Amino acid sequence: MPGITIHVEAGATIHGYKKLTLNQSKNLALGIAGNTQDHPYAQAIEQSATIDEGLKAIREHMETFLRVHDRANLITLTSFMENQGIASFFDGDTGTYFSNIFLFSPVHSYTRLYARTIDGARLFHVGSGSDHFEKAVGLEEINSFIASIKDSCTPEACIPWIQEAYKKVSASDAGSGDEPVFVVSTRASPEFRSVELA
Repeated sequence: MPGITIHVEAGATIHGYKKLTLNQSKNLALGIAGNTQDHPYAQAIEQSATIDEGLKAIREHMETFLRVHDRANLITLTSFMENQGIASFFDGDTGTYFSNIFLFSPVHSYTRLYARTIDGARLFHVGSGSDHFEKAVGLEEINSFIASIKDSCTPEACIPWIQEAYKKVSASDAGSGDEPVFVVSTRASPEFRSVELA
């Protein structure tokens, strides 16, 4: 997720917009697309001590954001931004990595929990850059990378490819920052830690 640059009225920009959050125990990482200042669940994640507390904060925020109780105003909406995020964590009790993908707006709510019990990795993406991902990086290159990480993927082997793919997407999408930010968790060391890029 980027330390994104935001372009606002009159040509102003905001640099270093935080889009990646860890909980207190550093066992849950949350990456979000959309405007973080509108979503206090990011702060609730930072203050949560457990994975379950963090996931509950996301679900509760999604529920309050869905305006089913305010139907009179809903029918006057002409546009809205869909909020997207990924919460990833390692569950030591089951020996499984999980990624919770969630999407929500005033009119819809969606969440899905993906599990990975074996070594290897999965590639997930959300946010404005998702619309540019396949075209900017190339479907053949993406599929080749996915095949290469199916059974095994060390951070050292995966990060350079993701960094290069991110640069290609960033060049195609004004809403994506210039450089990605990485946190890494492994089965041997499940606490998320920042990765400094060379």
